[in-house]
Amino acid sequence: MATVALSGIITPSNVVTATSTTTLTNKTLTAPTIASANLTTALTLAGAAGTNGQVLTSAGSGLPTWATPSSTGVDVQTFTSSGTWTKPSLAAGSRVLIQAWGGGGSGGKSGATLNPAGGGGGGGYNYRWVTLSSMGGTETITIGAGGAAKTTTGAGNAGGTTTAGSLVSAYGGAGGSTGSNGGGGGGGQTSTAGFDNEGTAVARSPGGPGFLDAATSESYLPEGFGGKANDGGTNWRYKGTSSLYKGGGGGGNIAACCSPAGGGVGGASVWGGGGGGGFGNGGAAGGASSNGGSGGTSASSGTVGTQPAGGGGASSTGNSGAGAAGQVLITVFPA
Repeated sequence: MATVALSGIITPSNVVTATSTTTLTNKTLTAPTIASANLTTALTLAGAAGTNGQVLTSAGSGLPTWATPSSTGVDVQTFTSSGTWTKPSLAAGSRVLIQAWGGGGSGGKSGATLNPAGGGGGGGYNYRWVTLSSMGGTETITIGAGGAAKTTTGAGNAGGTTTAGSLVSAYGGAGGSTGSNGGGGGGGQTSTAGFDNEGTAVARSPGGPGFLDAATSESYLPEGFGGKANDGGTNWRYKGTSSLYKGGGGGGNIAACCSPAGGGVGGASVWGGGGGGGFGNGGAAGGASSNGGSGGTSASSGTVGTQPAGGGGASSTGNSGAGAAGQVLITVFPA
């Protein structure tokens, strides 16, 4: 005689018994008993679907419950003025990208109708990767101001340095010239731009230095010098020298006489600021920068630089353009 048990539906005492001749002996089948507490829990779980965005979370014992997960997205904090960065609630091993731009220099004011001054140099760009655990609960953010516009004849004002705590600094661009050496150079990654307003035949507006070789303390790259001033009335027009990490040089001037109108275009840069456009009749465009601020244009009426880090435009008799303020962008990527 064989015994067939229907497990999970009936109890072992209530079985269907078959004889060797396959004749079934009928017995009464009783339904299984479910404790009322368990039934209530089962029905609750079946009916509680949670809300949009919730997940089932284990409590370590007992049944799981619905819960809203804590945020694990990218945290971005942008500063266009000075303030305080606050550490987000993310894992200590999260990676942080800190980006900073220095302030742009303002354009110069020449006071001469036919000869606008040089445009201001763009502010430099710098960045650094760190872990979230290496940063304080808060970090002080200082945004470098743009160089103030010139209301009287003279060279423009340099842009300020931007800092994110003690982690990153980005340097401002030099102010535009009123001499024959052209506009200011943009800031580099290790210091602000140089400035030369001698007005001689060899005067230049250098960009700031870039990365330094720790072993020799020498720069990896050549200076981002600007175009040379008038050289004997022959090579009358010079573009500012371009650079990778340093700022582009300011553009050179026109010759003392008998030259086509216009100054030299400011030098370009990848990480530093662009050089300001050169002093000269009709002016010249500022140099562009892939990451930093662009140099200001030398023109008859100054234009304000574009934030972040843009150099201000030069002017002749009107006020020059102010440089634009810098900026800080801190992005935290969850571990």
